[in-house]
Amino acid sequence: MPMPTSIAALGSPGASGLPKTLIDPSIVLYDGVLQNASGFCAYALVNAGDLHCSAAFTRISQVINAEVRSAAPGESYRTRLVGSALDGAECGISSSAVLQFYPDYVPVLQELIEVRYRAGGRAMARVLNQASIDAHQNGSDDGVRGAVRHISAPAPRTSPDCAHAALALLDDATSPAWSGEYETWSDFLPGNAPDIFPGDALNVHVPSRGAAFEAIIRQIQIDVRDLAGAHSKYKIGFATDTAQPIAFAFDSGNTSLPVNLPVLTTEQVGALFLADLTTARIAQLPTSTSVTIDAGVAPPPGGGIEVRWSDSGWGPDNDRNLVGRFSTQTFTVLRLGSVQNYFLRQYDASSPTRYSRYSAALHLNYPL
Repeated sequence: MPMPTSIAALGSPGASGLPKTLIDPSIVLYDGVLQNASGFCAYALVNAGDLHCSAAFTRISQVINAEVRSAAPGESYRTRLVGSALDGAECGISSSAVLQFYPDYVPVLQELIEVRYRAGGRAMARVLNQASIDAHQNGSDDGVRGAVRHISAPAPRTSPDCAHAALALLDDATSPAWSGEYETWSDFLPGNAPDIFPGDALNVHVPSRGAAFEAIIRQIQIDVRDLAGAHSKYKIGFATDTAQPIAFAFDSGNTSLPVNLPVLTTEQVGALFLADLTTARIAQLPTSTSVTIDAGVAPPPGGGIEVRWSDSGWGPDNDRNLVGRFSTQTFTVLRLGSVQNYFLRQYDASSPTRYSRYSAALHLNYPL
C-alpha cells in the first residue's frame, strides 16, 4: 500500500545557472497528504499539455518506504527527506531500524519526530462457499472441498484482491465443467453470425446431454471446401472456465496458511472489514502519565476506536490487553513508561461487530 504523502524535490541551481553538486539542500516542491491516492499509479518526469524545454539528466530511484516528519515547539509538522546525504536528504534509516539525522539537520530541543512505515507480506485470503458445503454433505462427508491456488496473473497485490479472486474461483468451481467441439458449415454458424473468433461467448443448449451453459470459444479450425462460393467448414472448440481456466494463470508451490487468517464466506467478501487507520498519530506532546492520540478519522456511528497494548485479542468480548474503547477521533490514554506501544483498530455497531483488517501501531519513545 502506498504512503499517503507525495513529495517532489529538486536540487537548487548555482549562481552560474549550472546545477550545483548533489550535496546542496533540496527544494521541496510539494509537501502534503493526498487523501484519495490511488493504490497504484504510473510515474512520469513531466505531465503537461504544452511544454517547451529540455531535460539534460533524469534519475528515478526507489527510496525507503518510510515517512519522517517533525515539528519544532510551536510549529507545524514538516516532512524530512529520507535518503543519502549526497541526494540532499536530511536523515537516513538503517536496516537495523535506526533513524539518524545528518549534522546540518539535527532536531532542536523538544522537537517532535514522527515516523511512519508500512510492512509488507504475502497477499492471501481464505473464502468458503457455505451453500456448496451444505449441498455436498452426506453422512460422514462434511461436504468440504478445499484447494490452495497461487495466482500469477492477474497479480493479486492485496488481500482484498485475493478474496475477490477466491470468490471468482468458487463461483466457477460450484458449476459443472463442460468442454467440447461443434462442427458446422459457415452458412450455419450459431446465431447466424458472419464469423466467429476465439474468446467469443457461446450459449450451449443440448437437452439430450442435460447441458445448458455458457462457454468461451478456445480454438477454431477452418477447412475451406468451396473457395468460389466462400463455403467453409468450422470446427469450434469450447469450454467453461471450470474445465479450462482462462481468467487466471496459476503457479505451482506450497504455502502454509497462518492460523489467524480470517475465514470469509462468499457473502462477506468486500464487506467484512472497515478501513484501516493509516493516518493515526500522536496528537500532542505527551505528559508523564498520558498520551493524546488522533485516530485520523471519526469513528463510525455507534462504533469507536479500540486501543490495545498488543496486536491481539481484538473483539468486544476480550478486555485482557485492552487500553480502552473511544467514541471520538481524538482521545487520551494511559502512559506506563518512556517507551510505549499502542495498537488501534476501528469498529462499528453491526452484529457481529466489524473491525479494521489490520492494526495501526503507534510507538512512543519520549522521556517521562
